[in-house]
Amino acid sequence: MVQRTRASRALTLFLIAILLCMSALACASCGSSGGKQFSKDIQDQLNKAVDAKMAEFGVPGAIIYVAASGKGEWTALKGKANIQTGEAPKQEDHVRIASITKTFTATVILQLVDEKKLSLDDTINKFGLSVTVPNGDKITVRNLLNMTSGLYNYTDDQENFWNKFLPNPTKPWTPEQLVGIANAHGPVSAPGQGYSYNNTNFILQGMIIEKLTGKSAGEEITSRIIDKLGLKNTSFPTSSQMPKPFMNGYMPSAKVPVDVGGPAVKDITIETPTAFFTAGGMISDLADMKIWLKALSDGSLVSPEMHKEQLTFAPPNTTSYGLGVMNGGPLIGHPGEITGYNLAAWIRPTTSDVTIIVFLNRYPSKVEGVSDQFFAEIIKVLEPLFSK
Repeated sequence: MVQRTRASRALTLFLIAILLCMSALACASCGSSGGKQFSKDIQDQLNKAVDAKMAEFGVPGAIIYVAASGKGEWTALKGKANIQTGEAPKQEDHVRIASITKTFTATVILQLVDEKKLSLDDTINKFGLSVTVPNGDKITVRNLLNMTSGLYNYTDDQENFWNKFLPNPTKPWTPEQLVGIANAHGPVSAPGQGYSYNNTNFILQGMIIEKLTGKSAGEEITSRIIDKLGLKNTSFPTSSQMPKPFMNGYMPSAKVPVDVGGPAVKDITIETPTAFFTAGGMISDLADMKIWLKALSDGSLVSPEMHKEQLTFAPPNTTSYGLGVMNGGPLIGHPGEITGYNLAAWIRPTTSDVTIIVFLNRYPSKVEGVSDQFFAEIIKVLEPLFSK
């Protein structure tokens, strides 16, 4: 969410795609794991891999879930949810899910397309938003969804965003302020000409949702997704507070992103979600994330046509980004990064026979995409199971 970029993301997804090729074939007819645990040997390997990554990147605590149909499942609660008290993470701990929020926002937009309230080819200017953006007469809803708008990413602005957010992380922001930061830089490319991960795109989608429905984006996400799926611990908050219980979020004491080395010593659990809005402001827990990934996998909340659109990964955007969903080999889902938390949530579409969820309570770290690195190490352990 925060600084989601570019080369490291492509390299990680390329590795994942290779490691999962054999499992994509081998699991075509797998049944449910039925709560069966992985063998002790596999669990030992998973523990070793995760422990090594936690030490490498100074991650205080982790909540991790891995399931492979017919092979087993594994839940790990590691390290500390609270450095001060030494309390360990719990499965029911809430976390800020950062850019995984984008999968919710995109789903609501696709539902509105199903309802004929907008089209993927509508341009931003059609909606009469309270902001104007460069090339607003050319940027389409599809461009926003698949990261090809050519707009500037407001979270790339150290001076006007981070230098104001970090000293006062509970101060509210408005969507207009966030888009204004991006507008001050002008466009970075022509619409539809190339992929560039961009949080501004999803702020604008939240504004479109509110304009079309007359309700807040949070209300729409709640009624259309959270309530419909019975997600008891998922929310679109507007205040800085975290529902209990929660895994505290930590960051290095140095400013972001100038220096991200050193221990995660600053507790930044309490921060305003309004600084990230429909690009990354939501909260959830492990149990709800499993349910949400399943719904995302089978497309149960949108029409078959929109589900197909959402999972189309092709130029001119990118082979690794669809409409608010990322592509990790045969898996789909999304990573998330927000000050204090680094996450990844992935599932194989349609079959839902492989699920991997990683919740870490540190961001930033010395590299981008730390949750992806955990993900890749988990895949390395699992791959031999599907090659036999």
